[in-house]
Amino acid sequence: MDIEAKLKELLHGIDEEIDVDAITLESNLMDDIGMSSVALLYMSVALEDEFGIDFNEIDMKETKTAGDIVALIERKLQQG
Repeated sequence: MDIEAKLKELLHGIDEEIDVDAITLESNLMDDIGMSSVALLYMSVALEDEFGIDFNEIDMKETKTAGDIVALIERKLQQG
């Protein structure tokens, strides 16, 4: 499963104006991608549904970049 590709697909579903082709693992979710706090909430719910994992408030506060999200998902999937 390509987590980065799925993340981009979900982000595009949340906001069609997001240029997913320009997103890299280093892209800051708010500064570079332009996500609002509401969009981040929608993203976390979509990711929970997609991957069957739970995010808590601390998880979301620690994620600043697309790479942070990918690493968090990988870690949670490994924890089972």
